[in-house]
Amino acid sequence: MHFIIDADTGDQIVGWLAPDNPSEIPKFIISIPGRDDIEISANLLRADIRDFGLHSTGQCGFSIGPDIVPDLAHLPEVEIIEGDNHLPIYRRFQPDHVERKIFLFDCTLIPQRRILQEINNRFSLSYFNSERNGLETTIALIANPFCKSIFISGRSLLLRYNDLLKEKGYLRMALLREPHEELAERLYFLNFLVKEGSADSSFAGYTTGVKSLLEFAANLPFNDQKALTSAFRGTTEQQRRELMSPMTKVFGCDVDEMPKNANVSRALDALADFDVVGTRERFPLFKDLVTAAAGANIFGDEEPVFFQSVKTLAESLAKIGIVNDLLADDLALFKYVDEAIGESLSDPDMLMQGGS
Repeated sequence: MHFIIDADTGDQIVGWLAPDNPSEIPKFIISIPGRDDIEISANLLRADIRDFGLHSTGQCGFSIGPDIVPDLAHLPEVEIIEGDNHLPIYRRFQPDHVERKIFLFDCTLIPQRRILQEINNRFSLSYFNSERNGLETTIALIANPFCKSIFISGRSLLLRYNDLLKEKGYLRMALLREPHEELAERLYFLNFLVKEGSADSSFAGYTTGVKSLLEFAANLPFNDQKALTSAFRGTTEQQRRELMSPMTKVFGCDVDEMPKNANVSRALDALADFDVVGTRERFPLFKDLVTAAAGANIFGDEEPVFFQSVKTLAESLAKIGIVNDLLADDLALFKYVDEAIGESLSDPDMLMQGGS
């Protein structure tokens, strides 16, 4: 997907969108607080987009004016959403929106709903679970030239987007987590999705890259150490690939590259250049650093929710040899980062440079 907002003159919003299928006529949803959504199809021929090869007919532009929204010029809040995948492409800037562009690399699966809602309220556009979007769509979201308030988070591979993020002036942030606890929470969450029958519904986006683990997590004996060990020994090759060091994959691997020692070094080099690096275990510190870098507290009073059952399972996983082998690179990566943050606590100047 490609899109551009050309102008918002108050009484008219003009732009275009070329979907992944270049022969489709895109649809748009106009969302205004307190009103029913308005659905329209592309109503503007864009020969330039056709000639550029992004759309087969050029019927991909839109012009939203008083004929569609009579009082458009007087509405402070208007949002335009792509109709098929429900991705927002434009939202009018509000006085309380944070005028920054931020990409937060966070490898967790389970949604922290209250934090995400707080972030959504503070930015004109926000996108979560970035890994579920294709390469071209993610590039379009990052490169959006018309919006000055964007927050993106997820498990996208850093190497694919790092140069573009720097070019477009994004604050790059990373939130890491102790690997055994991250794995424990993943397994509980995937188990929940299967048992609730929601693995194929609205939660499907959270399983990008870990779909083969749904079957593995469905009947895991969480409270039986011996049976849990046997379950990991019986994993398929694909399941082991999906279990293997997810943080190292995000920060140090390219597409289809499996992590190894060299990728840990690559990840550390990349993180050393980030604006903010933190860990879930030191979230208050991470929040303070993000607030200083962004010039606003984008998390409000919210913090991640921790579950004792996750900690208990993490302790069991740490005693299983095959699990430690699968997480070896993440364990090394997290240890280096956590120790660096600990050392930087005694040096405020170093801490404000990123904590890595």
